[in-house]
Amino acid sequence: MQQAAARLRAAGDDSPHVCARALAQAVTGLDRTGLILAGERPLAAELAARLEEGVTRRCAGEPLAHILGQREFFGRDFAVTPDTLIPRPETELLVELALQHMQEAETHQPGGSPLRLADLGAGSGCIGITLLCERPRWQGLLLDISPAALAVARRNARTHGADQRLHCLLADMAHAPLAPRSLHLLVSNPPYISPAERHEVMEDVLRHEPHAALFSPDDGLAHLRAACRAAAVALVPGGHLLLEHGWRQGEAVRALLRQQGFVNVTTHTDLAGHERCTEGRLS
Repeated sequence: MQQAAARLRAAGDDSPHVCARALAQAVTGLDRTGLILAGERPLAAELAARLEEGVTRRCAGEPLAHILGQREFFGRDFAVTPDTLIPRPETELLVELALQHMQEAETHQPGGSPLRLADLGAGSGCIGITLLCERPRWQGLLLDISPAALAVARRNARTHGADQRLHCLLADMAHAPLAPRSLHLLVSNPPYISPAERHEVMEDVLRHEPHAALFSPDDGLAHLRAACRAAAVALVPGGHLLLEHGWRQGEAVRALLRQQGFVNVTTHTDLAGHERCTEGRLS
């Protein structure tokens, strides 16, 4: 691990010890305590070769999540591939806000009948699946335009026991086939980077994550606008829409929601103080 961390540091990894430990845990099957207890034990040749392969891939810039095949999100491990965005900590804000509205909706829904949500542009499914795992009364729809991404979402749904309460649908969110007034909540972390901002995106992201899940036309607002339009049709009165967006898009996204008849439109900041999520209630 010390040797791996040194190589990773030299290659520019910003968390070399964390990365080395994660690779070692994946190779050996040991947790953090197990690694400490086995610190002086020689590593078998096969495991050493696998660790070497992982370190080499990471030094070449491949994301750790792709090497491990998973990424933690909201306390659960989600499978990821180059066909999906890698879940990021700032997206947990969207989940936290959604859970508040889900709990409130449950108190107003008579008879314990199921409530419904949709996750547009679901990717790995980490948002929608997390919400269903946290609130078992809910049913959901995960929608994505990528068959490969949707396959990953289905896999994650089975892993976390949510597959019986959701459907994965291959569709373009610009023409989302959602029944009118059928949903109580719609969430989306859509593509929102303007092509003109490509130079601001980290090189590792450009090389290894799907551009279709990153970039959106019309100054990055095309998919956000589509989500607002879909929500205005599919939500029941009083239903909520929550969107993640770029840190400079808060004002524009608030305007999009208001144009579609949403009230109580509010933007929330992430831990860095950047505007990150905007929500509204359909009047």
